[in-house]
Amino acid sequence: MKNLIACCLVVLVACASIDAAEQPSGDTQDFYLLLSGLLNVNQDEYVFIDSSGKTAVDELKMFKALEQIYITNIEPDLNDNSFSVERLKLVMFFAFYAEQRNASAFQEYLAADLMPIYLGNKNTFVKILKELPFLTAANCARLNAYFGHEGMNEDKKPDFIKTNKALFQQTLESTQYSQCMTFF
Repeated sequence: MKNLIACCLVVLVACASIDAAEQPSGDTQDFYLLLSGLLNVNQDEYVFIDSSGKTAVDELKMFKALEQIYITNIEPDLNDNSFSVERLKLVMFFAFYAEQRNASAFQEYLAADLMPIYLGNKNTFVKILKELPFLTAANCARLNAYFGHEGMNEDKKPDFIKTNKALFQQTLESTQYSQCMTFF
């Protein structure tokens, strides 16, 4: 319930900053499409009339649009092969989207992709979790999914916990830390 309330607050803040007469562009467009998909709103470009004359959303077209955003943003955007805060937030929001919408394709993608991103951006990643606590459960679950994904990396989990536990504990609030550690 707390996650839903936090998400609603984020949505309200995001919607307040979007001028309905203007279509967002760039990173704002990416967040806009993700948020629209999460809330099932503003999907006019993905709507069609089915054979019985009813309006329906073309889920495949919507998925393809979101998948393109994912593919575009899953690579580092800074010269030192790391992620900017904005891009990292977008990737982390994908984990939240995947959890809330039960989007198995994105959950699978993130099971493989999120751990290397975390390892290259640890401090920023954990600071974003502290700043946006509603992202904690989804991102910790996806980090944990790396261990055992497609039968790989199971043996690396104890070392990951040993190496990273202190960073999580020092940076996150105690409830966030506990929530995150339940996934490991």
